[in-house]
This record gives sequence, structure tokens and C-alpha cells, in this order.
Amino acid sequence: MINVQRDWKELEPSHEVKIFLTVLYSLILVLGILGNSITIHVSQRLQRSGYLQKSVTDHMLSLACSDLLVLLIGMPVELYSAIWFPFSSSSGDAACRIYSFLFEACSYATVLNIASLSFERYLAICHPFRYKAVRTTKLLLSAWICSALVALPLLVATGTEGVIPEGRRTPVQNLTFCTNLSQHWVMYRTSIFTAFALYLLVLGGVAFMCRAMIAVLRAPMGPNKSGANGAGAKHESARLKASRKQTILFLETLILILGSH
Repeated sequence: MINVQRDWKELEPSHEVKIFLTVLYSLILVLGILGNSITIHVSQRLQRSGYLQKSVTDHMLSLACSDLLVLLIGMPVELYSAIWFPFSSSSGDAACRIYSFLFEACSYATVLNIASLSFERYLAICHPFRYKAVRTTKLLLSAWICSALVALPLLVATGTEGVIPEGRRTPVQNLTFCTNLSQHWVMYRTSIFTAFALYLLVLGGVAFMCRAMIAVLRAPMGPNKSGANGAGAKHESARLKASRKQTILFLETLILILGSH
């Protein structure tokens, strides 16, 4: 039996810890917004200048948007309800369900956007003739729909649960929490397991595709048939090698980013 008369605020972090976490969260949020905004701006500039294909730009924009949504949905809510006012704020059941669904859906979308970008580049580099049949819009739409479907059970499996003192609708000290509901524990556990299995599948697929792309990019090119201008051929060869090295570095970074998620 939970003692509703107890001062539950004793379990909250100290004021100094709250301030430190607020500064840390704010810094991460600002850097995240700034970084993703720069990604969107630079991608669009490079596309207009002809240095980046529209399909790659679309993937980068979708990835940046999913990252921004994760930051904007997750961090302010967590900072307010979990750090500053864990026992004195009261989130409604509907708000709890919607928050859980949106946060998880956007998190899954970030992972699947990386997977779709890898798949698109894999076809372009390793299977260029099949690449022409790929529709980037459909690929990105599928990633977002799949993310929403995987997160959909959380609309049922999560909600507010806890103890409310008798005779009160809104307790003086909030003893209800946004969490997974005990009566839907099996559904919640199945949802989390499915998401984890999907993540492992995506991670393995991205690792395989990146490895295949790196192997193709590291393979020696055929003899240069451009003819007479040897200096120009050497210059072009140097540019191609530099481009390949940059692409390989990008693919290795992509694997690290996905692994960190």
C-alpha cells in the first residue's frame, strides 16, 4: 500500500542536479536543432548547385525531420515531467498515449530513414540498372508508415497508471505516471520485442549494404580510355579517388551512427 501522505518530492533530484540537467538538455536540444537545420539547408543548396541528387536530398531531409521531431517531442516533455515535476505534474491519459506513440514512431523513423538511404545508395552503386526503378517518395513513405505501424500498439499498451487519493480527481501530489499498463503488459512486451528485432534486422541490412558498397568503391577502376591528355586523366583519376574515399568515410560513419541509435 502506497502512503499517499508521504512527501514524495523527497525523491526528486536536488535543485542543483535539476539545473545541471536543464542546461545539458537545453544544450543538446539547441545543438540538435542547429545541426539538423544546417543539414536541411546545406542539402538543398547542394542540390540546387548540382552536387547532390534529389533522391539523396529527400532522404537527408526526411532523416533531419525525424531527428528534429524526436528532439522536440521527447526532451521538453521529459525535462518537465520526469526531472522538474515528477510528483506534482499530471499528464492526461490521452496525452500520455499520444506522446508515447509519437516519440517511438519518430525514433523508429530515424532508423528506417537511415536504412532507406543506405538501400537507395546500395542500388545506385552496386546495381545501377535497378536503381532507375526505385521511387524515393514511395521508399520514404514506406519508412514512415512502417514506423507508425510498429509504434501503434503503444496507443493501447501505455497510459497513466498509479494511485490517486480517494475523494480527489487531481491529487495534491501526483501519484499517477505515464507508463506501460499492467493489463496490457504482453502487448507492450511484444511491441518492444518487435521493434528490437526490426532494429537488429535493419542494422544487419545496413551493415551488409555498406560493406558491399565499400567493396565496390575500393575495387580498381578499368583502364582510362579518355585518350591523349594524360595530365587531365591523372587529375580526373585523383578526383575520383578522393570522391571514393569520401564516400567510403561516409558509409563507415553511417554504420557508426546507426549503431549509436
